[in-house]
Amino acid sequence: MSTAAESTSAISDPATSGSAPPAAWHRRARVIAQDWIETEGQRWVFVLKTMLAAFLALWIAFRLGFDSPRSAMMTVFIVALPSSGMALEKSIYRLLGTLIGCAAALTLFALFPQQALLLFIALAVWVGLCTAGSALMRNARSYGFVLAGYTACMIAVPAIDMPLHVFDLAVSRVTEISLGILCAALVNDAIFPKHQSEQLVQAVRKLYRDIAQLFHDAMQGRLSPEQLERQHLQFATEVAALELGRAAAFFEAGDVRTRNQQLYAFNSAAMIGLTTFHTLHQLMQRLRDRGDMLVPDVMHPLYAAFSSALMVTNAPARNAVEAGVTRDKLIALNQVLPQLIADTRSEFLQHPFNDQQRLDLDTALELMQRFSDELFQLVSIYHDLPKRLSNIQEKTQTKILAYSAKTPPMIAIAAGLRSAAALLLLALAWYGLNWPSASGAVIITVIFCGLAASSPDPSTLIRQTTLGFSIALPFAFICAFFMLNHVEGYAMLVLAMLPFLIVGAYVSTWRKVAGIGIGFNLMFAQMISPENLMRFDVIDFINSGMAQIIGLMLAALMFALILPEHKQGSRRHIAEALWDEAWRLCISDARHLRHHFESSVRDLLNQLSMSIRGTADAATRMTLNQAITLLELGHAIIDLRDLSARLAAGHPARIAKEKCVASLADYFRRPQAEQRERAIAETKAAGKMLRELLSDGSNLLPQETAQLQRALTDLHLIHTSLLDQSLSNFSVTAESENGALHAA
Repeated sequence: MSTAAESTSAISDPATSGSAPPAAWHRRARVIAQDWIETEGQRWVFVLKTMLAAFLALWIAFRLGFDSPRSAMMTVFIVALPSSGMALEKSIYRLLGTLIGCAAALTLFALFPQQALLLFIALAVWVGLCTAGSALMRNARSYGFVLAGYTACMIAVPAIDMPLHVFDLAVSRVTEISLGILCAALVNDAIFPKHQSEQLVQAVRKLYRDIAQLFHDAMQGRLSPEQLERQHLQFATEVAALELGRAAAFFEAGDVRTRNQQLYAFNSAAMIGLTTFHTLHQLMQRLRDRGDMLVPDVMHPLYAAFSSALMVTNAPARNAVEAGVTRDKLIALNQVLPQLIADTRSEFLQHPFNDQQRLDLDTALELMQRFSDELFQLVSIYHDLPKRLSNIQEKTQTKILAYSAKTPPMIAIAAGLRSAAALLLLALAWYGLNWPSASGAVIITVIFCGLAASSPDPSTLIRQTTLGFSIALPFAFICAFFMLNHVEGYAMLVLAMLPFLIVGAYVSTWRKVAGIGIGFNLMFAQMISPENLMRFDVIDFINSGMAQIIGLMLAALMFALILPEHKQGSRRHIAEALWDEAWRLCISDARHLRHHFESSVRDLLNQLSMSIRGTADAATRMTLNQAITLLELGHAIIDLRDLSARLAAGHPARIAKEKCVASLADYFRRPQAEQRERAIAETKAAGKMLRELLSDGSNLLPQETAQLQRALTDLHLIHTSLLDQSLSNFSVTAESENGALHAA
């Protein structure tokens, strides 16, 4: 009996049975429900809002008697984005681009009345300029440039056969676009609003945590060189994404506008801190690679102190409030940092060393001091983000500038030429074939030549959209000729179209195949062409569908035939742009040189990161290493030029440093082995000159001695960076390519 009772008790007791207690099931159910809401739930909310806004715009267009109600619906599909800020930003630039494009079409039509050839040439020039501008911007503004270009074509091309209606076409286009934008904005803000400012807060927190974790892990020796490479690409992407998020949140009614300067400062401090830390870490790694462990060993206590200060309960600060703890730790650390540096020097002097090792130690300690100052500034800015600081510029004592994109000029020029050539070639084909639907192919080709110009992967964009168009065509045929011709009233129209559009909207929420979903809905709405008086013409349907798909194929063909290597993310052009930035750094006297150089190189790294599919190949990794090394060189050169400018014009140290910078400029302009050796020689000569002046320092003022000592560490950094294998590989590659071209 007792055994049976024990068995029954064991079965019924939650602690000993395999089943979980009811409370555990409830918690698990809540977790599953929360996960669904944050993933699938958000997708279906987006689909619901998109459908509601689209059919609201269509209904209003019907009631107002618009000529093309589908344009209002298609505008909703185009500007439908997850957050209200992103949707508003795209909507505003879409409206501005439409207005400018309509004005351009009317102007060109007035300049070249009944002169189709001259009109097409002028349109090609306009489209080329707009596409080049789009490629240069690579943000929401770029979409405005694209709209300004292809809207002019959408107004001017159909009006060639009916010139008296050109103004009516422009007015209709603006009103239809405006209606779609207003409906999308209304629904986005009224139903389950998802504000960009909230996502921006999360992005700032993530960037800070990732940077702090990188500093901690690297100082603890937990990261391999390959992992550091991936982290650099990741941070380049995060910094660019943070700027895009800030620009989108600016259009919301929150307080992001009052924090622009703080966000600029945070982004700038993050970039500069990353570069200084990597320069220090790279110096230590180069010493380890050649088996010289003296300096890395004596620097270990400093590394340990900073890595410990970055942690709050064994993890980086999760928010700005917790960052206050990190800031207090850094304040305490900065107070004892002079003593820690003195202890490091004492520890170093207890071992046998040579002049090279002494210079390595001085350079490492100088970089550590800079890193300490920049890390404190980064943490302080992050801690102060919740506060409304109108005097952030005075607080940091530096002018705060926005992150700026950098597109290689040849890529922008090639994008403009591609779009202009596509328009002219298709215009000639249109007249030669006398195909009634050819204007649709012309417009689609121009649209996607412009849109793909600013895309990091033009072929994937066009391929996915073509697939979406192709899938939508048979479904649109079924809906139009087997369903819509039997319905009456707006409610039945919605029920007939809704199932197809829901599928397209849902597919567009998946990032990897978003182009297919967007293409499906655009093609479906375009081919159904809902109007107050529906027309069912099979021949026109087939002709229009073929024109749309052929236009996309022609756009892909243009990218394949016309300057195919000149597109966003081209490794060769990014590498050339990196060296051009380093060259300008040596010769330019522009203000805020450090910020422009830093943001330009980081943006080029972002383009490189976005172009990588899967694992980076050897050539891409070499370009990445070149970018990182050029960042090190760039900051050292800027500091060297600043120190040189403080010396008298005839000072021997200034002359030596100017010769060094001039040789570096020549090397960056022509990265060949001969120029590289000359730059190394001039760097050594300048270092020798400074050491001689410092050894005979009887005539030097204390401030002048400190400046020369800092310049010596800059020269040492430049010398070690010039010896980096990635720069050597680029020199050999460039020299072989130049030789091949000369032989040809």
